[in-house]
Amino acid sequence: MKKVLVITYSQSGQLDDIVSRVTSEFSKDINIYHEKLISIPTFPFPWKGISFYDAMPESVTMTPSKIKQVTFNPKDKFDLIILGYPIWFLSPPIPITTFLKTNEARLVMNNIPVITVIGARNMWVMAQEEIKKMISHNSGKLVGNIALHDRHYNLTSVVTIIYWMVTGKKEKYLGIFPKPGVSNKDISESNRFSTVISNAVSNNSFIGLQQKLLDLKSVELSPSIISIEEKGKRIFKIWAKFILKKGGVGSPQRVTRLKMFKYYLMFVIFFISPIATLIFYLTWPLLFFRIMKKKKYYSGVELKS
Repeated sequence: MKKVLVITYSQSGQLDDIVSRVTSEFSKDINIYHEKLISIPTFPFPWKGISFYDAMPESVTMTPSKIKQVTFNPKDKFDLIILGYPIWFLSPPIPITTFLKTNEARLVMNNIPVITVIGARNMWVMAQEEIKKMISHNSGKLVGNIALHDRHYNLTSVVTIIYWMVTGKKEKYLGIFPKPGVSNKDISESNRFSTVISNAVSNNSFIGLQQKLLDLKSVELSPSIISIEEKGKRIFKIWAKFILKKGGVGSPQRVTRLKMFKYYLMFVIFFISPIATLIFYLTWPLLFFRIMKKKKYYSGVELKS
């Protein structure tokens, strides 16, 4: 029997639904072990008050916290690891970072193929770069990536995701906005990746797997979003350092700076990003080959040296 270890962190349950679909048509000769990471203390969902923004500095700086002890045996030999995660502030969520920096992760990932599965609003490439580094540090071999995202216009998805995060309701805001998050259609159709991955596990052959997944539209990237995300990550790092000077998670001293960041973020999203998108498309012809090179890289599983 083949063994696949599925490791996920999901507050809303959306990511777990996606991974469940991705593995739904695995061969009967494959045993699936699902480890759901649990943070200590648990992060709230829906988010309350300033708690959402309070997670930003540690997410961006990749500062590990605490998680409950994993239930799998890290010394067991798995044929594949599937790592599923959402995106926090253009970064991996803190529980995923925490796990990937443990001895258990280093033991279980050593020389093992890994597939990442992402559920995001629309920006995930910077987080995936950090995940690539941590997988590589643990001597894992990233062989595939599936990234599902909200397909609606950037500003529309901001409104709907905020509504979802603060209410916990994945429904149409005011009855007129689309439902937030990855669509039910995209989630249900993510089973299309299942057979390809299952065959790779059964045959113990992962060469060319990412291209097969790409042929099934596992990754769809907007060049303008990539450009905004690259700039945004650099700015987030500056804000994270600024806030951390006032203390760690839950520190009352940093609340004022968290509120400053909150209003800054809303201003950038609703006023600056449309202008940045326009400028991007005006300069597109001049940067075409560089943009296409970036798009190809971020669609793949290689890590820049």
